[in-house]
Amino acid sequence: MLRIVNGYSPEYLLKEVATGRENYYTGAVAEGEPPGRWWGAGAEKLGLHGLVEAQDMRAVYERFLDPRDTAFHDPSRWDTVPTLGHTGRRYLSEDEIYAAALEREPDASAERRAQLRTDAGKSARHNVAFYDATFSVQKSVTLLHTAFEAREVAARQAGDEAAAAAWGEFRTAVEDAIWAGNNAALELLQDKAGYTRVGHHGGAAGRYADAHAFTVASFFQHDSRDRDPQLHVHNTILNRVEGPDGVWRTVDGRSLHRWRPAAAAVAERTTEERITASLGLVMATRPDGKAREVVGVSEQAMSLISTRRHKVTAKTAELVEAFETRYGHAPNGYQLERLAQQATLATRARKSHQGETREDLLDRVAARMDVEIAGGLAGIADAALAARPGEVAPMQWSPGEVVSVALAEVQNSRTVWTRPDLIRALNSALPDHLGISDGAQITKLLDILADEAMTADLASVQTKRPAADVLPDEYKLANGESAFEAPGATLYATTGHVHTERILAGAAGRHDGERLPDAVIDRFLVGLAAEGTRLGAAQEAAVRGVLGSGARVETLVGPPGTGKSFTVGMMARAWADPDLTGGGPERRVFGLATAQAATSVLAEQGLTARNIAAWLATQDRLTAGRPRDDTDLGFRLHAGDIVVVDESAMTDTPALAAIHQHVDAAGAKLLLVGDPRQLAAIGAGGGMDLISRAGGRATSSTRPAASPTNGSARRRYGCARATPRSWTSTTARAG
Repeated sequence: MLRIVNGYSPEYLLKEVATGRENYYTGAVAEGEPPGRWWGAGAEKLGLHGLVEAQDMRAVYERFLDPRDTAFHDPSRWDTVPTLGHTGRRYLSEDEIYAAALEREPDASAERRAQLRTDAGKSARHNVAFYDATFSVQKSVTLLHTAFEAREVAARQAGDEAAAAAWGEFRTAVEDAIWAGNNAALELLQDKAGYTRVGHHGGAAGRYADAHAFTVASFFQHDSRDRDPQLHVHNTILNRVEGPDGVWRTVDGRSLHRWRPAAAAVAERTTEERITASLGLVMATRPDGKAREVVGVSEQAMSLISTRRHKVTAKTAELVEAFETRYGHAPNGYQLERLAQQATLATRARKSHQGETREDLLDRVAARMDVEIAGGLAGIADAALAARPGEVAPMQWSPGEVVSVALAEVQNSRTVWTRPDLIRALNSALPDHLGISDGAQITKLLDILADEAMTADLASVQTKRPAADVLPDEYKLANGESAFEAPGATLYATTGHVHTERILAGAAGRHDGERLPDAVIDRFLVGLAAEGTRLGAAQEAAVRGVLGSGARVETLVGPPGTGKSFTVGMMARAWADPDLTGGGPERRVFGLATAQAATSVLAEQGLTARNIAAWLATQDRLTAGRPRDDTDLGFRLHAGDIVVVDESAMTDTPALAAIHQHVDAAGAKLLLVGDPRQLAAIGAGGGMDLISRAGGRATSSTRPAASPTNGSARRRYGCARATPRSWTSTTARAG
């Protein structure tokens, strides 16, 4: 895994990360952590090489001083040393903001002063001094390294230096593999994401410039904040880089983040191939497909050093429960993501070892393993080595198949994607062992496969500036791309996906389906009022609009808790009522949803409901003429039926397209219900938003009112606050 976060102060690096340890990064060697290393073409040019010294790091990362100046190594003369470009804007510090607040409120109470201090910390702005790119390896690799080191220490304590040296070679091989993967990722970022910005990017004059000489201080670390073994490397990429004109400017951070998925793929693959090449260990893809782990290291053992993950998972569950209690419904995708981030921050401890040495950590982990795992740490090392198959031959694979699988994966996971996203998918599609252990060769292989994929049936969905291909050389980057386009930002989609979206958008403009006459709808609403059920203005407008429009595809839009399910239930009741339809052919309303809970809600409203996956499987069997039973036959669609997809913003576009295909073939109507502003499907979403903007759209913005005799409706739909909006129909747009 590779994460990139902004770093604002070297104090975080030198002190804050490890209170109680002298210089977490630069002085940690005394506690068993290795010193940092300088890396990058920029560091070489500045004369920064070898191990990182604390004073040098403070001078470069805090003051941006030029190490080539003769006074660089004399702190008393730092005011005379030239800087690497500008030193950043002058912002008010937290203390200054707090002092100003106290001047405005001199009589503030102790509680108020505490709040003012908190507010000052939140509002204080900082210059980005560096980007911390942290490469973390899989738990199995960490655990294997820990087991090797424990065996090494035990052998040395027993006086067996030969055995200690042998286990030390195993441990060093793992560390070398991690460094190789880490540096391969940095090479990719330096090459692909090494840019700065020139001119005013708020207007039309801004452009990008090549800046492929990074200055990086890298630090190998053994454990996590929760004091679990966790091998990772912090790479502090200095936020200053020299442009082609010799001027030092800030790094284009957005390019770093865009290329992070590709860099992560190269780092992981290089590390894994090195481990296999040097130790003969086999890496195999996990059942969830998210990573490759060392064969022979058990899931139970890995779980024992996952304290951090367990804490975050438990805290997230706690926050989700509190959310549901407060708001009465489960969080949507976006809200769940924010809750998970909150849980991560809430459970994040200050990096502190409290004087614990490396041997102390090994003893603590060994004691835990001895209780839970047969053979303890020693058994973990033995099991992994015993699982080695001998000679590990490269696996056979087909470039065409890899490209096909990668394109399907990246398109299914998102509506549009970038080249770095594709590279990550290509790495996942490749077999577990390639027989290539050089990071540069792995990067080249993935680039070649990406080029081949780009020749497939793809569509660029980001409009480039006119005449971008005929710009003079002075306005082109070294790779031939336009200097006015953000590097790596071009978005792609397969033409099949674009075609699917066009079909959905075009279908929203058809109004040749069945409808209820206005008089029939009036009679239905009067009947509801007579029995004590009244609809709010927006709900009534939605019922009139959806049932009377004749649109073949329509959307009912509204935020959670605004009565969309109730409104759909009323629509279904009117549509299927034979007394209202004059005794014509039977008309039914089916309800579909991704989540089983939403399916149950639809069933409570009187719809024949099923989850989307099961419904699509049923329709496929019916289309093929192979119904499984009478239940399947009951879901056969006829002209005049309505198929409702609830929470359709959570349904990916390919699934919506498949649903529409079945509905359209039967001459039925498709109604999509949900809120397109929510974080959409796990896969490539956006279908509901596309349709809602292209065709008929009903808005459920208020909760239905309830009469005194309708207590359950009052309890469920009380406290209306949103402003009513009427149903509107827009001209269809095929895009």
